[in-house]
Amino acid sequence: MSADTKWIVGTGVAIISTILGTGAALAGLLLTQIAGVNARIDDVNRRFDDVNTRIDRIDVRLDGLDERLRNVEIAFGKVDQRLLTIERVVLPAPAPGE
Repeated sequence: MSADTKWIVGTGVAIISTILGTGAALAGLLLTQIAGVNARIDDVNRRFDDVNTRIDRIDVRLDGLDERLRNVEIAFGKVDQRLLTIERVVLPAPAPGE
């Protein structure tokens, strides 16, 4: 094997090694970036879960508030009915033509 052939083969091996090494380094950097993006997506998903939990708690509290408000409406209806009954009994009937 001549010196020129050895030089050409050596240069080819060096270029291929450089390309493979650069490719491996870029693949490592890309994997690191993808892992970082995945971590951020997971963080966003956890935050959405927290928000959904809070919304669920608000829904439960609003349901309780609706029930309590309905009870108040029923109680006021009873008071109104009693007041009408008392007014009919205590107040005189209006004169005809009034």
